[in-house]
Amino acid sequence: MFNGRYRKSERAFICHAVGTASATILSKPSVEIVIAAMLHAAYDSGQFPDGRTGRRSVAHKDWLASEIGAEIESIVARLLDFDFGLGAPELLVEDGYPDNARDLLLIALSHEIDDLADGGLVFSPKYGESIASRVNACATIARQIELPKLATTIERYGAVYEDLSWTSPLRNDTLEGFRIAPNFRAYVRLLRDHWRGRRVYIN
Repeated sequence: MFNGRYRKSERAFICHAVGTASATILSKPSVEIVIAAMLHAAYDSGQFPDGRTGRRSVAHKDWLASEIGAEIESIVARLLDFDFGLGAPELLVEDGYPDNARDLLLIALSHEIDDLADGGLVFSPKYGESIASRVNACATIARQIELPKLATTIERYGAVYEDLSWTSPLRNDTLEGFRIAPNFRAYVRLLRDHWRGRRVYIN
């Protein structure tokens, strides 16, 4: 599903998928959670057999469920609408979250660990100067849902990013987001965004 896809840091996306799934092991989750973590970006970024990406159509839902089971597909689908972007962890700490969101939080926090661990945030910051408050919020959430190992791991990796001033010469500001062109249709869409002035790098 992620063939030919690279993150903004130029790391192969499949490595990020494996890293996120691997980080869930810190909490001794079910096999279903590990698989869902591996496919956390299926609907957001995966390419389906029909060549389309970024859409949860009925056909895509049925195909993914046939591959991984309906239970795991439902977790992946819920992740699509689960906001853990800029400022979201801080808001969750302040406002709380539903009791049934534990599995989603586990995967989101595991995603955070992989983001911090691979060093990509040094070269392509996603959160600007909010990284310290984000790390604190993620660690707090991990402890609230009784995942102390995740909390400690987040804090240890997060300490690397306490001062990002030295990284400015290493940053690549020509890219925006983690996008690919797996087929001609996607390439045309990215090219159109480039022509409209969006910071999309076409190589």
